[in-house]
Amino acid sequence: MLNIIIVSDFKCLTDCSLQLKALNLFAGPNSSGKSTAIQALLVASDNITPEKGAHGLKSKRIEISTFNEVRNFITNAKSYTIGLVHDNTRPVMLRFNPGDDDFHTTVVEQDSDASPELIKALGSDRLLYLPATRPGGMHIQPINTDADNKLGRNGEFVIDYFAKHRLDALDDALILTPGSETLESQVNAQLEKLTGYRLLVETVGNNHYVNYETRSGKKIVPANVGTGVSFITEVIIACFATPKGGLVIIENPEIHLHPEAQARIIDFIAQIAKAGVQIIIESHSDHLFNGIRRLISNGKLSLPDVAVYNFRIDESGLTKTDEVEFTGQGGIKSYIPGMFEQFDIDLDAILKL
Repeated sequence: MLNIIIVSDFKCLTDCSLQLKALNLFAGPNSSGKSTAIQALLVASDNITPEKGAHGLKSKRIEISTFNEVRNFITNAKSYTIGLVHDNTRPVMLRFNPGDDDFHTTVVEQDSDASPELIKALGSDRLLYLPATRPGGMHIQPINTDADNKLGRNGEFVIDYFAKHRLDALDDALILTPGSETLESQVNAQLEKLTGYRLLVETVGNNHYVNYETRSGKKIVPANVGTGVSFITEVIIACFATPKGGLVIIENPEIHLHPEAQARIIDFIAQIAKAGVQIIIESHSDHLFNGIRRLISNGKLSLPDVAVYNFRIDESGLTKTDEVEFTGQGGIKSYIPGMFEQFDIDLDAILKL
């Protein structure tokens, strides 16, 4: 499991260290650094090699702009560093330096050899990423041509993964619904539980054709079931596609979901985390946040399994991160101003308090 992400002078992050658990939530306002922390992890995962040394920048999972655009301009940084700690061993640190006088290209210097376990953990089959820019909702879906990204850089190949692996047997820990061990059966069991629909995919030529089936057997195209169903389908597939011991990163799992569905999807995500898949979610949803608190309160999540960070921009324009401390009953030990308090603000205004 990844234990710590260390970031210095990458975009708005400087002197940032995040300790990760089984289930991790990055929260906070827009443009506060949540996605930047995820990008830093992905950049490191693309560039860590078995042996220390220097090499040119690699961009397999995400596109990286010029060196000048991703360095911290507030601190006038001449380099940026990203480090990862895996299985509580010493960190592997990457230093990113300009590769030319115009600060366009980048050279990466790795300070130490990476363990085989870390290299394996960062492999394309074990670290999956579902970005907020995922398309969703299309009846016709493409065939995957990107060997480095099972789900695609923008989540465009989630359905392709499902179509190709639907009959694959899942790890025993990921069998959340008894009766069948295949990817297809487990995805549809959760999808039916959460939405009332089942996913149907037919492959013809170079395309997959997506439909949903009601409990009565009626087949419906995605456009006629509501966008949220398509997006929740992708989250479910991404979680089951990540093997036990792997890491899945999901931005905004609540996209297009009703508040009740947002509360229920966090229950599913927590089950996946308890089954041995490490999860990082970035979210603006108070329903996901309060869902985590509820799961702690009823004993379905333990405190050592959860890390929640609130990201904010300070007066200098740099990101600060505050870790939320919970009680065993799901309460918050210390108040963090501005964190998921809009409901209370609006209610006070309504009640004229």
